Amino acid sequence: MALQPEAGTKDRLLQAAREEFADNGLRDAKVRDICARAGANVAAVNYYFGSKEKLYMAVLEDYLERGHQQYPADLGIGPDATPQQRLKAYIRSVLYRMMGDGDPLGEKLGRLLTVEIMEPSEPFIELAQRYIMPVHLELNGIVRLMMPHATDRMVRLCSAAVIGNCLLFDNAKQLIRRMQPDIALETLGVELVAEFVYEFAMAGISRMTAESVA
Repeated sequence: MALQPEAGTKDRLLQAAREEFADNGLRDAKVRDICARAGANVAAVNYYFGSKEKLYMAVLEDYLERGHQQYPADLGIGPDATPQQRLKAYIRSVLYRMMGDGDPLGEKLGRLLTVEIMEPSEPFIELAQRYIMPVHLELNGIVRLMMPHATDRMVRLCSAAVIGNCLLFDNAKQLIRRMQPDIALETLGVELVAEFVYEFAMAGISRMTAESVA
């Protein structure tokens, strides 16, 4: 028998799924446990989302959406900002999204997102096209303004280097905490790390710009 819509059930399922997937990952999470957490019929996941895998993608989409709303790429600096100011704001927004607000659940979901970024599944490609690629193209645009004579490939490489320096503090956070805790993101704080990544990026962009016009 078809499950009748119930106000709030879909939202409760999404919240319950965030917790279940954060604790157990996609493979070990159980639909019955998600439904039990949500106080919903065991058929509710298929009714509202289609499958456990689609619910998992909905959780990652929700995570991405929350991050972009809380920390937009420009951090509200305004349309008259210089490319340098926009680059610094961009780096800060990325690092703030990575660090989050200290919520353990958010950190666990961030690790799930990292797995998808490193080994993307086919369903995640669509999410990446909608949430990650547009923001990365915005970074390309910022770098292009700073490197007007560089090739498109050089601009993309410099953009990738900026993101790579940011991702290091997230993707390797567990190892950094154990082996070099003094430079962990939460130890240094977002503002100090952002300043370092920005200055490092500016030095690299300056060097590559000089080479492109030589």
